[in-house]
Amino acid sequence: MALAMPLEPLAPSASDVAGPLRTCIVTGETMAPERMIRFVVGPDGDVVPDLARRLPGRGMWLKAERAIVEQAVAKKAFARAARAAVKAAPDLPQRIENLLLDRVLEDLSRARRAGRAVAGFVKVEQAIGRRRTGLVIVASEADGDGLAKLEATGVAIERLGDAALLGGIFGREQAVYVAVARDDASGQFIHRIASGAARWRRYRSNGAG
Repeated sequence: MALAMPLEPLAPSASDVAGPLRTCIVTGETMAPERMIRFVVGPDGDVVPDLARRLPGRGMWLKAERAIVEQAVAKKAFARAARAAVKAAPDLPQRIENLLLDRVLEDLSRARRAGRAVAGFVKVEQAIGRRRTGLVIVASEADGDGLAKLEATGVAIERLGDAALLGGIFGREQAVYVAVARDDASGQFIHRIASGAARWRRYRSNGAG
C-alpha cells in the first residue's frame, strides 16, 4: 500500500547541486554528499563510517546503499582508495544500517521527551485532528483500514522499524503509529526525522525506497 510522499526531496542530479559533489569509490558515480556515506581511516587502520561527515582525515565515499558497501568490503575498495592496507570489518554493512536506524530513533526519542511525539492510533488521530501533526511514523506492521485512514489525512508518513522497536521509545510493548508535532515554522526537526527514516529505508532496500 502506497504511503504519503516523504518530506525529503528527490535525489538531486549532478546538474542540480550547487555544492561540492563526491565520487563513489565502487560505482564511480558522482552525486551530492547527502546521498552518500563518508568513511575515514581510524588510528588503528580500521575503516570508520562518518555519517555526520565531520571526522578528520581524507574521506572515502560510497553511494548510500547496503549492496554498495558490501561490494566495497568484498572487493577491498577501501584499501585501493586509501592506497594503504586498511581493514574493513565484514559486519560493516550491518553496522551502518544499525547506525542509520539509531540516529532516527534518537531524534524520535528527543521528540517524545520534548512532548512533541505521541504513540497509539487514537492519540495519533487526535493529534492530526488538532492540526498539530507534521509527520506520522508507522511500524512495518501498519496495514489495513488504520493505515488507509491516516493516509487519507494527507499528513506525511514514513515507515521506520517494527512495533516493538517504536514501542521501546514510548515505554510500551508495541507502538504501530506515532505522530510527531510541528516544532517550528521551518519544520527542520520533522524534516530531520523524515529524511533520516527515508535514508535508512533506502540504504537497506538498496535505493528502491
